[in-house]
Amino acid sequence: MNVYANLLPFMNKIDGADAFIREWNGGIEISTDGPHWHGNTDWDREQERFESFRGDMGVHLPIWELNLASIQFPGHAAYSFDMYRTYLEWAAGFASHAVLHTHLYASPLFHKEEAQMRSRHYIKQLGEVAKQNDITLFVENVGFHDKMLFDEQEFVQLFEDIPTIKALLDVGHATINKWDIPAVIKALGRNLGALHLHDNDGKGDLHLPIGAGVTDWTSIWAALDTLSHSPKLILEYEETAPLEVIKEHGNQLMREGKVAEPSAV
Repeated sequence: MNVYANLLPFMNKIDGADAFIREWNGGIEISTDGPHWHGNTDWDREQERFESFRGDMGVHLPIWELNLASIQFPGHAAYSFDMYRTYLEWAAGFASHAVLHTHLYASPLFHKEEAQMRSRHYIKQLGEVAKQNDITLFVENVGFHDKMLFDEQEFVQLFEDIPTIKALLDVGHATINKWDIPAVIKALGRNLGALHLHDNDGKGDLHLPIGAGVTDWTSIWAALDTLSHSPKLILEYEETAPLEVIKEHGNQLMREGKVAEPSAV
């Protein structure tokens, strides 16, 4: 089972990740947001930070301040593409996958159809960059309610139309938007490359541990069991999540392919 821990709990204290990584038996997904990421970031140093890690690595490309779907400011969309390409080429030097958001999910979608077209245009180009650099580009479902750029059917179709990318289904985001998550899993089929696993109350993007919210995990595990391949399972718990819970849930996923018991937080 391909199990990863996103380093979101260390976004504001990346130097504290070392002790966790030494005790972690799965892969890691590096977040490229936080106070140590800025215009003068030493990218070589950020790569060297994880040189001793022997597991597989992925990179979550930046979320904030970049927006591939900007219609009002097309220059910003083009700049975002250039930055994502640069980050993607950097990640390809040591990581097996990179995660991309379709748009800046907190932004109002005043021109939704145009925004979809612009996002798809740049995602397709980034898919080609990923292919040329031998790294898998996962595209994630983001945005809540009227800020959701692609609905269930449109999200599934995205990967039929752009074969150089794979889907990353964020379960927490899908829960808030009341998606039929098992149906999306089955519809994506082999185009489903990974899942971000976290829970919430159905209203806010809380990134709670599995079982601490309202998500129907039983149906999700059952849907995953129907697949003919094993997507990457990435725990993406919030910054104050107990590290012991992350390790406990990660070990359960590695052993059983699911988390059987909820943990209190």
